[in-house]
Amino acid sequence: MTKRNIFIYLILIALLLTLVGGWYIAAFLQAKSNPVFFDGSRAYEDVKAQVALGARTPGSQGHTQVQELIRTELESAGWIVMFQDSERLGHPIRNIIAKRNDDAPQIILGAHYDTRFVADNDPDVSKRGEPVPGANDGASGVAVLLELARSLPKDSVAAWLVFFDTEDNGRIEGWDWILGSRAFAEEIKIQPRAVVIVDMIGDADLNIYLERNSDQTIRAEIWSTAAKLGYSDKFINQEKFSMEDDHTPFLEAGIPAVDIIDFDYPYWHTTQDTADKVSAESLGVVGDTLWHWVAEQ
Repeated sequence: MTKRNIFIYLILIALLLTLVGGWYIAAFLQAKSNPVFFDGSRAYEDVKAQVALGARTPGSQGHTQVQELIRTELESAGWIVMFQDSERLGHPIRNIIAKRNDDAPQIILGAHYDTRFVADNDPDVSKRGEPVPGANDGASGVAVLLELARSLPKDSVAAWLVFFDTEDNGRIEGWDWILGSRAFAEEIKIQPRAVVIVDMIGDADLNIYLERNSDQTIRAEIWSTAAKLGYSDKFINQEKFSMEDDHTPFLEAGIPAVDIIDFDYPYWHTTQDTADKVSAESLGVVGDTLWHWVAEQ
């Protein structure tokens, strides 16, 4: 090979390396400028997928199927899934726990996945014995957690996503409220610095007030994050309700906990709690707020 050919060969190699290097730099910059964020539309698809299973009442086929749906989605997103099997009032309970590693959780994000046996608030008396579809009351919180599983940065604070069973069947003989979260708080010996529950947060007309029993410091942090993101009209900085919800057993155990809930929902415990009452925008507001709050920890 002549010197001239060697020179041309070296120039071609240099050009090739420059092109490859430029491609990697462009790809890196694009990734940095387009980070993964919470997708409300994708969360809404999770709501519809759950509702399509029918009633997710304890012991039903839909109840078993939604457990599998949750497990599959979490594992697809790279999370380790565990089941906590317990019993309360003679009823089997299965809480679903997702974690990224064996680190103790600093934060727990939770929602209930079961639905109510009877639509006892239905305006049509003839329908009050039917099960609640649970699009907002159950599926919305699960959907937010599933989308957080897909989108939270892998280097974020150590967090568990917990899907609680048997939350929604109080005022029914032989049952009570919040059985799954009670079993978790009593049996899982951990001490996170914050527990955040999301419940009924998909209402198309979203109005989330400060829940009176919630830890005030964490509550203020989350509402401040929402305000910075422009969601002050949805996260309303006024107290309104005192709830017995899945945050209650943690508060009783001395663990700071917050309930994010829109209790101004006209379809609560009715047969009209269907997917058309839920919006991707509302799911996005709550999910985006929690995404940023977790990222700031």
